[in-house]
Order: sequence, then C-alpha cells, then structure tokens
Amino acid sequence: LEPLRTNVEVAGEPSNGPARAAVTIVEFSDFQCPYCKNFTDTLYRVLKDFSPDVRLVFRQMPLSEIHPLAEKAGEASLCAHEQGKFWELHDLMFKDQASLKVEDLKAKASGLGLDTAAFNACLDSGKYAQKIRQDIRDGALAGVTGTPAAFINGRFFGGARPYDDLAALVREELQKKSAKSSKP
Repeated sequence: LEPLRTNVEVAGEPSNGPARAAVTIVEFSDFQCPYCKNFTDTLYRVLKDFSPDVRLVFRQMPLSEIHPLAEKAGEASLCAHEQGKFWELHDLMFKDQASLKVEDLKAKASGLGLDTAAFNACLDSGKYAQKIRQDIRDGALAGVTGTPAAFINGRFFGGARPYDDLAALVREELQKKSAKSSKP
C-alpha cells in the first residue's frame, strides 16, 4: 500500500536545494522552539548527505501561546527572504533563540548586511503577519499539531526525531523515485 500523502504548497516559500529534487521536505517550524533548533541540524545533515536529491522548504508554525516571540521572528525571516537572506537569518535566530525581540531581529539583519531601512520597514509594518497566519492554517489543515513537523514527499514526519529516522525515509523515497523512473 502506498503511504498517506498530504499535498503541502511550496510555491514561493523559502527553500534550500534544487527545485527539481527527487525528495522535497516541507518543514513547519517555530523559531523559538528548542526542538526545532535541534531538528535543523538533522535537516541540514540530510541536505548535505543526499545532495542534490533533496530540497528543504520552510513553512511558518509559530506556537505563540508558548513562544511569544516566534511570530515576529517568522515575519523577520520573510523580510530577510525578500533580500535573499532567509537561511542566513534563519540560522542566526536558531543559534540565539534568547534574542528574538524586534530590536534583536533588526540587529541580526544589520549584521547580515541587509538593507536595514527596507528590512526594518518590512518588519515594523507587519507585512507578513497574514502570511504567517496562512502558514499556521495550512499546517493545521495538513494535521500539524506541534513543531517541528515535516512532510517528506507528502508523508508526515512529526517531532525532532533522530537523523537515522529521517534518512531512512528519504532513502525510501529515493528508491521509489528510482524504481518509477527505471520502468519502461
């Protein structure tokens, strides 16, 4: 039997890896979540070990009730994405989760060499607040109830599980793609 798959939108979302990769991992994450921070290392290792066959797509899922700074951090990441620096700010925010107040986010952006006037205006305007809410709705509709959560070619993968669990699922998906492409 084919496993249950959920179609999660990826168009226009921040991504790392080739658009035509055989395996797409869509992660729903929260910049203030310690489990998400740990899972980031696992995801980066998978990207490295399975390059160029894996693509990582980031979707926002701030759990604002327990992580009050996560939503604004998500907005900041999308403001950085406008300037092509999503992953750089992503990494800085996860590296220092204790510093996610608006002034901290602006300082991080400045340190990355972003156009600070444009970044600050973007962040102060709440330009991406609606986008964050849409990601939360999309995640909820896909069955996400906590973070981190991921979909590997549409297959749900919940929690900050170990590298071996994720790598096994990626290998399985790569084998399926390979088997399909080798059929006459």
